[in-house]
Amino acid sequence: MQRILNGIFHIFKLILLVAAFAITLMIIIQMNNRLNKGFDTTISVFIPYIVLFVLFCIDLIFRRKGVNKNIFFNITSCLVFATILVAGYRAYTDKNMVLNQKYGLGIDFNYFNNFISYMKLMLYGLSLANIFLMFQSNKEEGEEIEELEESD
Repeated sequence: MQRILNGIFHIFKLILLVAAFAITLMIIIQMNNRLNKGFDTTISVFIPYIVLFVLFCIDLIFRRKGVNKNIFFNITSCLVFATILVAGYRAYTDKNMVLNQKYGLGIDFNYFNNFISYMKLMLYGLSLANIFLMFQSNKEEGEEIEELEESD
C-alpha cells in the first residue's frame, strides 16, 4: 500500500510542480505588465523552480531511491506545491480582497507579492532536502555494497 501511495504522490508532485510554476508565471507576467517592468527584474522568483526542476530530472534519470522512494518527501512536495497553487488561486480569484474591489484589477498583487518570500523559502527547503536525500541514498548504497563484499 505504501508503494502505491508513494507512486501516486511521486507523479502528483511533478504535475503540481508544473501547475505551480504556471500560475506563478502568469501572475508575475501580469504584475510586471501592470507595473511596466521587464521580466528580468523577477528572474529571482523562478530560480528555485529551475533548481528544483533540475534536481527532479536528476532523480528521475539516475533513479535515486533515497528521493523517489521517500513517501515523506513526496507528500511534503505535494503540500508545498498545493500551497503555492492555493495562494495563486486566491490572489487571482478572491473577489473579497479590498484592493480588488477598489481598483478592479482582477488580481491582488500585494497578497501574492507578500507570499513570494514564503514561496521561495519552501522551494529552497525542498531543494535542500532533495540534495540531502540524494547523498543519503548514495551513502546507503555504498554501505550495502561494502557489507556484501565483506560477507563474501
